[in-house]
Amino acid sequence: MTFVPKKGDFLNQGAYREGREVTFTFRINKKAPTYILLFDKSSKDLLYKISIPDECRIGRMYSVTLSCDHWDDLCYLYESDDIIFEDPYAATIVGREKWMDADRQKDNYRIYCGFLSRDYDWKGDMCPEVPPMDTVMYKLHMRGFTMDHRLHSSKKGNYKGFLSYLNTLKDLGITTIEFMPLYEFEEVRYKSHKEMGKNKVTTLVTEAPSGTNYWGYGKGNYFAPKASYFGGEHIHDHMRDMIRAIHEEGMEIVMEISFTGEESDDYIIDTLLFWRREFHIDGFHILGVGLPSERIADNPFLGEAKIFYDNFPEKLLYEEAFDKHLFTYNDSFAFPLRKLQHHMDGSIADFAGVLKRQQEHFGYVNYAASNTGFCLLDVYSYGEKHNLPNGEDNKDGSNYNCSCNHGVEGETKKKNINRIRRLNARTALTAVLLSQGIPMIYSGDEVLNSQNGNNNPYCQDNETGWVNFSTKKTSRQFYEYIKHIIAFRKTHPVLHQELPLHENDHKNLGLPDLSYHGREPWVMGIGAEKKGIGIMYFGAYGTKEYNEDVMLCFNFYYGEETFAVPSLPDDRKWYFVTNTGDEEFLPESTPLKNQSQIIVPPGTLTILAGKKYE
Repeated sequence: MTFVPKKGDFLNQGAYREGREVTFTFRINKKAPTYILLFDKSSKDLLYKISIPDECRIGRMYSVTLSCDHWDDLCYLYESDDIIFEDPYAATIVGREKWMDADRQKDNYRIYCGFLSRDYDWKGDMCPEVPPMDTVMYKLHMRGFTMDHRLHSSKKGNYKGFLSYLNTLKDLGITTIEFMPLYEFEEVRYKSHKEMGKNKVTTLVTEAPSGTNYWGYGKGNYFAPKASYFGGEHIHDHMRDMIRAIHEEGMEIVMEISFTGEESDDYIIDTLLFWRREFHIDGFHILGVGLPSERIADNPFLGEAKIFYDNFPEKLLYEEAFDKHLFTYNDSFAFPLRKLQHHMDGSIADFAGVLKRQQEHFGYVNYAASNTGFCLLDVYSYGEKHNLPNGEDNKDGSNYNCSCNHGVEGETKKKNINRIRRLNARTALTAVLLSQGIPMIYSGDEVLNSQNGNNNPYCQDNETGWVNFSTKKTSRQFYEYIKHIIAFRKTHPVLHQELPLHENDHKNLGLPDLSYHGREPWVMGIGAEKKGIGIMYFGAYGTKEYNEDVMLCFNFYYGEETFAVPSLPDDRKWYFVTNTGDEEFLPESTPLKNQSQIIVPPGTLTILAGKKYE
């Protein structure tokens, strides 16, 4: 077959297919003979070496269009200045279709590039508009979320398995799903070296796999969906199908993207624009130091995409934006809470601060546990990390966990210890879900999943790293409890307001929007000795449809604590909603008998709702 190169459009780097034509656009470092190498996708034999004429170049950029009838059977690489290289903008990676494929060693784990087809019917797909104040996030790993489910083998570790449980996430009350890397990455950890053979020819020698890059952090092929997650002949359509299914349920998709620091600012922004444009991604959690956050925030095409990052410049956050779409994402909520729960010199003032934090032009993500640390149950089951299976002599992972095992390190059959652990986990996750920022649940925490004390299971592609969706009664009860808390949050807008709270009656509605109470009403000195706090949100600052008052009584003392309950206007009464010491969520339908005070058990949170007596 003869290829006749013609000048391309230079619009998008990568290889884009339109019918019989593919347009290849890429950059070179210096003037030199440059070629497109086309390989047979199955055998990886080189079939065509196509010289690119100079008229297809502008500066250091080449753009060339080729016509062919069998693109489905081909993959490609580039060659320039006698160097063969991959396309950093490749929208498909050929060679990693099977997770941890041992046969790849014989080809030195080599990969090839494929094409992106835009021939897909989105059927009017629209990114759902989930306001920041209504967002409830759920973070998961595609493989880990689906491997331990009771699924057919064809659905384990891929998007089909995820779609099987999409309705479960909706049932829980999730609005926004954050995926750990969905783009292509090298999951095989291996060592390689070069050897000088006969005739002084240098060859690459690779060793058998030495482990798994399970999470997918590190250098990635940032423009290609992960083949083992979305594989087959129609990898892009499979990922689009998943995204469209999520959107049809009124939910958002956020991609976590981990950059290494070697990428240029333009490349990073091109990555985000690509996923936004070609796959309708709603937001990005970007990881890495020194990322071009100001340019990302200012990019008009990302003006409505939610951007999560740990290192936004402070001046950027307070600037007025087209939309509220920047969110600080770190563990600054988890540790003030854990210190109080475990009596590690915790500050009730610090905790109250992170509980209420909200800003006009940016927001916060709050969580009690995430993948970079203990999962939720392990925070209350282990006093030390247990990372020896990672192969790094337990030196990896954070040594700062503020955890407590409550008497036994790890799993135990002692009912009282397990009860205390569940109580603490319920209190922590309930606190997250009733915070003013965006609450995030790490997958499995809603069913009390354990990682066996490993606080850095980045390489654990096994039962430790997979989510165990237990059918035990206690796990089912915990799930139902969290489901009720999410529903309570949604029906009480005073718990998730768009703007910062003033702690005064700035709208002259009768009571402050937010007030603190101790053993006496309206008198709460938040000193270092305090380990409990009553927080009242005045319902009039909610909406006309849902304007119940809410009071949260946190007791982190060893013993029970009495909280004063302030009087409410307009013949409203306080009703008991729940105490996190209870295994089930069973709100009372009658008002409290004592409308002036309530006793809260140690280590728990009591929730009250104020409404008109009926």
